[in-house]
Amino acid sequence: MARFLIAATSVPGHVFPLLAVSQHLIGRGHEVVVHTGSVFRERVEATGARFVAFRPEIDIDYRQLDARFPERSKIAPGPAQFCFGLKHLFADAIPHQSAGIRDICRDFQMDAIIVDTMFCGTFPLLLGPREKRVPIVALGITALALSSADTAFFGTALPPARTAEDRARNAAMNCHLQKAIFGSAQQYFNDVLVKHGSRPLPEFLFDSMIKLPDLYLQLTAEAFEYPRREMPDNIRFVGPLLPPPAADFRPPPWWDDLDKAGSVVLVTQGTVANEDLGRLVGPTLTALANEDLAVIASTGGPPVDSIPVTLPPNAKAATFLPFDRLLPKVSVMVTNGGYGAVTHALSLGVPLVVAGDSEEKPEIAARVDWVGAGINLGTGRPSAAQIGEAVRTVLTKPHYRQCAQALRAEFARHNAREGIAELVEDLAAGGTAASARENTRRALGFVGAPAQGVTRQAVDVDTGSTRTMSKTT
Repeated sequence: MARFLIAATSVPGHVFPLLAVSQHLIGRGHEVVVHTGSVFRERVEATGARFVAFRPEIDIDYRQLDARFPERSKIAPGPAQFCFGLKHLFADAIPHQSAGIRDICRDFQMDAIIVDTMFCGTFPLLLGPREKRVPIVALGITALALSSADTAFFGTALPPARTAEDRARNAAMNCHLQKAIFGSAQQYFNDVLVKHGSRPLPEFLFDSMIKLPDLYLQLTAEAFEYPRREMPDNIRFVGPLLPPPAADFRPPPWWDDLDKAGSVVLVTQGTVANEDLGRLVGPTLTALANEDLAVIASTGGPPVDSIPVTLPPNAKAATFLPFDRLLPKVSVMVTNGGYGAVTHALSLGVPLVVAGDSEEKPEIAARVDWVGAGINLGTGRPSAAQIGEAVRTVLTKPHYRQCAQALRAEFARHNAREGIAELVEDLAAGGTAASARENTRRALGFVGAPAQGVTRQAVDVDTGSTRTMSKTT
């Protein structure tokens, strides 16, 4: 049995994949402590893990970010808003996240730490001596942001290079934008790290997030990521990490009608960027009101009456619908481009219409367009006319569904739960694991024999396919 600490940025798209890993590791007989925001306590404990909340300074409800950071809401979506988030949601959290790990280490003999891409509280350990810490694994919960001459700067949403001229342009662009757009964020991270006794990041911020961990497990198939001539040895493509099947779902009265509806269109703005359902849900309902198809709107949490338009006769709405049950009935999904939703749809061969302009969503939309599995509207506030035309195009041109089906086959080659478990088990069982545990405690300021961790009872989990992951580098 191994002991794993899982630490996750307190946002659903970051927490939920790691909870799937937690549940699977516990089902294999391991002990897990999960460190994240208090809002996720019940979900964490349902996996059988021990829950440890973030320190109060960073224990924020993701649904109240604008109240906590009112200045953020005044910044238009784009690089400025993204940099604000990098500084104040992620860099400022480093000392508190690091202290949380230190607190847990007092009575938990961890063999490895597993984090999401944006959990930066392990930077102080990663920037210290390798022999003085346990292995650290990061899960790539969004599109790969690794710098390369083969790809344009992450955030520009440009397609990958095709010619030598493209690669030369990308190299120059990457160098310039790393300084011009993200230079202040990079310096802010380094100032926080140095102030708290660490050395600065050795490379650009996004590259450090990917290259510093011992393993970086990208939650997709290689076919859904831009090719790069030089890929770091620590990266593995493990396939999409989908939510477990919904066990207690009670279908609404109209559920069976979907099987008779012909074409079904799902529209969703995810679980975070849904404070204004007029960005995508409203115009989609308006666009398709007179079409001979069924429209399903999933609000992702807000009440149905927050949808700013009247539901047309061909539409139904709900606050939450499990994708594993709904997507097999769907012909097209209209989405703002969350990585989890997009990869879930593609894992079932569902083509997409994507309209996202916040965070990294334009990059995800660009990848959908690049693989031919959908249409990128290139905006986060599309008009009803744009949405209607895009949906009709996807429905009438087989190319989009064929490309989505091809990706479904690529995704099916992986079993993310099994693959992740095997990789972290191998890393935790390495020859230096025992000494690394004690060295990690010493690096965090502890000496002497630690107290034993709390043994948790394993829980039954749905492990899905038994196919072993292909360990692609």
